[in-house]
Amino acid sequence: MIEVYYGEFLINPIPLELSMNYCSHKCAYCFANLNKPDRRLDAPRLMRFLANYKNRNTLAAQLLQQGYPVVISNRTDPFAASNYIQTLPILEVLTALGIPVQFQTKGGKGIDDALQIVGPSVWYITINTLNEAIRKKIEPGAPAVASRFELITQLVERGHRVVVGINPAVPEWSAPVEPLIERITGSGASGVWVECLHLNKNQEANLSAKERAAITEPLLSRAKRRRTHPQDVAFYQTVRKTAAAAGLDVYSVGQPAPSNFFAVYRQVYPKTFPVLQDFINFCYEHGYNRTRPITFNEFSAFMGQQLPAGRQRIAHYLGATARSLWKKWRIPNEMTYRQLLGILWEHPQIKFSPLRQHNFAYAGLKNDDGWVMVVDETEMPYVLFSPWFDDYFVDIREE
Repeated sequence: MIEVYYGEFLINPIPLELSMNYCSHKCAYCFANLNKPDRRLDAPRLMRFLANYKNRNTLAAQLLQQGYPVVISNRTDPFAASNYIQTLPILEVLTALGIPVQFQTKGGKGIDDALQIVGPSVWYITINTLNEAIRKKIEPGAPAVASRFELITQLVERGHRVVVGINPAVPEWSAPVEPLIERITGSGASGVWVECLHLNKNQEANLSAKERAAITEPLLSRAKRRRTHPQDVAFYQTVRKTAAAAGLDVYSVGQPAPSNFFAVYRQVYPKTFPVLQDFINFCYEHGYNRTRPITFNEFSAFMGQQLPAGRQRIAHYLGATARSLWKKWRIPNEMTYRQLLGILWEHPQIKFSPLRQHNFAYAGLKNDDGWVMVVDETEMPYVLFSPWFDDYFVDIREE
């Protein structure tokens, strides 16, 4: 079903997702397969939705009506053997309705047919090793590494834009990273999305014996830590530096550096959602610093340019981690996106809050009882910008 991409609000500029069946690529580290191994697409329901989406009042339908694109797929590869037969007619319907699509894939079956259906799109292709023997262990049902580079070349020649996910970036799989970055640079891809491997306890418990063996116990012991292991942090930083030095646009969730990674998304799709990376870039470009406070009005005016107007049922963006908010504050289920941004501005416990980024900290005054926020005339806190803050607060008397 086409759903709102709640889980990557202000992270990914594509606000809708379409996930399909359990993915037969069977990547050992796949969070989606581990979370829901019995995943099935209800294709008739999807088609009924699309046949009447212009008359529906759900948030997903309204975003489609306004021309926002759909990512296919965050959770399952649309070109896996378990999905491509359904993917092709769905793409025909989406294209006929004028609904733009972005792809996340490792390649697979039906792509030649898909390219006859869709116009220029952004393709996110995952490649985290050049070693085919490793690929066969960790991604047993996925296409060969060489075929993914062939796919990138084919896409670029046809006018599509491509970014590569070195996701997860694992030293046992990807090191030395220089040859991989060189191949990516030469393929015509514009950027790389780099993340470390992380599996929660439930995901680890759902691993089969074969999957555990493919990942290996030493790597699993690192991947399930709450804080990323120093070995993986060091390799992650090496990947990012090597990619940037090669001229690729680099992105990782929570990165404090400026980046043009999402420029290709904005060049292809007329409408996208804002991401925090946009605002970080804006702050660098306009000289914000530790002594120049940012108001919420400035933040919401910038981010709101790409968000829908009007009141919507959008409290789901706050996620399960913010349930405590309802106990202390009255959080409306129906609100404007500006109100939603205001909640994020004031409550850094929500993962989409800009204050979760090391670039931002509250302007405060410290006394014996703790921190006192410095607020503007609307009672909204002032925020300071820097390439790096270690804490949520900065004493403005020391700046």
